[in-house]
Amino acid sequence: MSQTVMIEALGQEIDARTQALDNVFDWMEPQGIDGKRVLVLLGDLPVRLDLVERTVRTLSGAARVDLAARSLAGYDEAYRSALTGLLGERGDLIEIISGEYESLTVPMRSYARQLHKMETPERRYIKQVFVSRCLAEADLFVVARGLDLNRFSGVHGIFATVLDCLATKTRTEVLSYAAYGLMGEALLDVWSAIRGAFLFGVLDGERAREETYGRTVETGVILAGIDPEELDGYALIASGGRVSWSPFSSSASVRIGRGRRGRTADVASNIALDELRARVPDGFWQRPPVHSAFGVPPVFRFSRRPENFDTLVCPMGAIEEGQDDIPLVRRAACVACGWCLKEYAEVSTYRK
Repeated sequence: MSQTVMIEALGQEIDARTQALDNVFDWMEPQGIDGKRVLVLLGDLPVRLDLVERTVRTLSGAARVDLAARSLAGYDEAYRSALTGLLGERGDLIEIISGEYESLTVPMRSYARQLHKMETPERRYIKQVFVSRCLAEADLFVVARGLDLNRFSGVHGIFATVLDCLATKTRTEVLSYAAYGLMGEALLDVWSAIRGAFLFGVLDGERAREETYGRTVETGVILAGIDPEELDGYALIASGGRVSWSPFSSSASVRIGRGRRGRTADVASNIALDELRARVPDGFWQRPPVHSAFGVPPVFRFSRRPENFDTLVCPMGAIEEGQDDIPLVRRAACVACGWCLKEYAEVSTYRK
């Protein structure tokens, strides 16, 4: 298979979604899973159950299949019960933030990497990482989640999902690099420390969601891929963004398939990217101005000081120590990416 990414737009038929899922999973045909332990990473919000069912069924040859999400707070009891019944005795439903983390050493690189325009051999941006135990022990891992767009990471795709599996210490280390290219390299260090190999990813974009404000748009497409960098890049482009907007896919080589820079041979699709991008309304990506149809941007506020608090959780440096030992979010520096909201239960949003 020469293509590494598949973009499948849903048709108008009654069973269009079922046909699209059939096409996607027939195209991937994962190999080498017999006797392996596979971890399926889900998003914080539940994806449609049929996608999880197809994913687990595709992994039927594995010795063990676990489902994991950073937080299960958004999963109601009926959905959790359905996932548990789907796994049976083959695996568990895991909440990552409630589990343990394992310390892994980042291996030295055998090739030169560019740092500040200087070739630096065997450079490691991070030397020790703390990864959730379920991911550290898996032989293979899969990502199956909704297509969520984030104002900071661009698209909450494969790389950002792996970031959700890291302890706060390691995640803040990655996010502390101000330059997008260096931040991406730091995450690649984390990636190299994980023993398990990435098998495939499926992003359900039938309705794409913008994480910070919770807006959704109907794109009617399912994206899948076996190359995480290419999949994140195409997901970002297909949803109306640019690869350069994301630190985790900024090094991806994907481009809109036109001209000499086109990479159309890398993607199998039944819809043109331009047509898909046209489904995303203008202004969906941009941060809304104070006076707009979308309303006033939210203000992030701490109710009290969280346990294990660290100002570095904010990639923009907008969080600082406040009065009465309660952290303060500076509105002038905040880009409403929502990282603090995902990390600390003590953070809430309100609109003035």
